[in-house]
Amino acid sequence: MGSISKAAAAAILVALLAACNVQQQGGGGHPNLIIVREFSASSASVTLDPSFGFSLYRGSPGVPPSQRAASVSRAAAFSVADAVVQQLAALGYDVAKSNTAGAEPGGRALIVTGTFREINEGRRRQVGAENARVAVNVEIDLQPGGAAPLRMMTFAVDSQRTAGDGGAGRRGANLNAAADRVGRIIAQTAAELARLNRWPAAGL
Repeated sequence: MGSISKAAAAAILVALLAACNVQQQGGGGHPNLIIVREFSASSASVTLDPSFGFSLYRGSPGVPPSQRAASVSRAAAFSVADAVVQQLAALGYDVAKSNTAGAEPGGRALIVTGTFREINEGRRRQVGAENARVAVNVEIDLQPGGAAPLRMMTFAVDSQRTAGDGGAGRRGANLNAAADRVGRIIAQTAAELARLNRWPAAGL
């Protein structure tokens, strides 16, 4: 992703400073938490590999497409969130994956969430040229203490259109690799937002 614009960074800084003013002393053990939620997906956003889904048993119908799509979307949601958490943790941030957690009393939280625009399995039989694709719309909110979250930024990520390389070399990935790439890009953007606003790393 490209750098966050100076105007956006300034607006975010004002919001974060305002959030700091409402914090109370003696909060919980995670005063500067980054929370990653699993992204939501609809059945319409999933494109299944047409070469799979049959049954090994003659006369059996195999797994219904709706069931396969639900399983694929759950796996992609887990992989993206897990990649974001791992990358942010490696950078030293206090990060957790949760669909329900919020900022602790007296603390604040950046909340990373979003929706899938496309989950395409590609052709899994074409090893090395599966051409799977994951595309998401991402939202990052700031929640100061028990207050309502404030929208900080929104952006889109596409595993086949990564910034800086025009997507070159990205079209042969399987679904796990595509989801991991999207997660890493999201983490990089969230970390840039955190750095611009002096969000402390864990233990600092």
